[in-house]
Amino acid sequence: MKKCGRLFSLIMIVALMMINSITVLGAEGEDLGSWVIRTSMPTARSALGLAEVNGKIYAIGGENSDGTKLNVVEEYTPATDSWTTKASMPTARYALGVVEVNGKIYAIGGSDVGELGAVEEYDPVTDTWTTKASMPTARNFLGVVKANGKIYAISGAKGQMIKTVEEYDPITDTWISKSNIPTARGGLGVAEANGKIYAIGGWLFKYLNTVEEYDPVTDTWTTKASMKTAIGDVQVAEANGKLYVIGGSNGNYLNTVEEYDPVTNTWYTKAVMPTARYRLGLVEANGKIYAIGGSNGNNLNTVEVFTPPNHKVTAPLDLTATPNSDSILLNWAYVTDADSYTILRSTTSSTIDTIIASNITDTTYTDTNVTPGVIYYYVIRAVKNGVESADSNVASAMIEISNNRALLLIKLLDENDKEYDLPMSDVDTFMSWYFDRVAGQGPAYYTFTKDYNAGPYISRKDYISYDKIICIEVNEYIE
Repeated sequence: MKKCGRLFSLIMIVALMMINSITVLGAEGEDLGSWVIRTSMPTARSALGLAEVNGKIYAIGGENSDGTKLNVVEEYTPATDSWTTKASMPTARYALGVVEVNGKIYAIGGSDVGELGAVEEYDPVTDTWTTKASMPTARNFLGVVKANGKIYAISGAKGQMIKTVEEYDPITDTWISKSNIPTARGGLGVAEANGKIYAIGGWLFKYLNTVEEYDPVTDTWTTKASMKTAIGDVQVAEANGKLYVIGGSNGNYLNTVEEYDPVTNTWYTKAVMPTARYRLGLVEANGKIYAIGGSNGNNLNTVEVFTPPNHKVTAPLDLTATPNSDSILLNWAYVTDADSYTILRSTTSSTIDTIIASNITDTTYTDTNVTPGVIYYYVIRAVKNGVESADSNVASAMIEISNNRALLLIKLLDENDKEYDLPMSDVDTFMSWYFDRVAGQGPAYYTFTKDYNAGPYISRKDYISYDKIICIEVNEYIE
């Protein structure tokens, strides 16, 4: 019986280890992202706010299971997977917006008994709170996001759903009104990507899958592709240029993860969150997304971390190779999301795997290490966040061997000038030696073999010392 008990315990430990790290692959091995479970937050709560500063995550406010509104602030350190209690927020509240700007955290709106316009600033360095100018329109279940150093409070509830959008400047501590969002809603998720703000989901008499994009520069709204699932009480986080909508409610508690690509305006389904819940907190830190707290009938202190799929950057297109007299010029089409490019070359078309250049940020490259008469094959790979794309199309080129000749005149220090009638390929070889010597490389002498007037000799050779050369003249002609 003891052996069985130990075996059962071992099985349970292994099972728990498996649950603690969940990686999901889709059709044909597609990476759907992965989840891991981390140390629980000390205070279980829902409708809280999260923000990240200097690699640490701050969980602020919320509501506990008996409906008490909280001013609790707890700091999570991902590096040590540990929690610390910090100075309480002055105003206890839930359904608030929380955002970081310039190393400070701003808690905006929400509810205690009624809707609030309160704005309070937290300094993680000094662990202190400061009261700021109130938001003009008090509300809860709003969306709060930063863009271009400003904070945007979007929509939300004030007795009924409102379309109000207000912009806060942390430097001047002032608010101004902006263009209304087209669709009034509460419980929406908001996030910024590439300078645009995206308002996603929420509720207005029913759960919504509406997606609207705001341009802070032009103060205009545009409707985008709808989310796959209508979801309210949801949060959105940005990672690597993609937006992730995680959890929420559509009448049931959800564990769904939907990824939005703002560039292509398309939606994809990703690995589900281990714990279904709504009114959770969501924040990105170091490329990972932290889902913290929320409710599934009972308020939770659950912490689960999502690693987004490893998206490969798009492969370059339209690679061309153009030969010049002594080099091959490569050109290719710009890849929108590439950080740099890697260039590979081979003298066979079957395998092109020799890297000749990396960290190239332009879309052109000149290969000077080439030999006339040899065909070179090239491919380009784009690089994003250290991940390489697939190969571009193959391009090839060869520098033609010239049939031209030249009179090569070498003026020497002792005024005993030398003149040779040579094929241009021999002249190119001599000039390569000369320029190598300029760089301090190669032999000190160059040897010319005379194949004329050999007379009774086996061979005739001239040895030209580099340090005796004053100037060189090349007179090319067509034979």
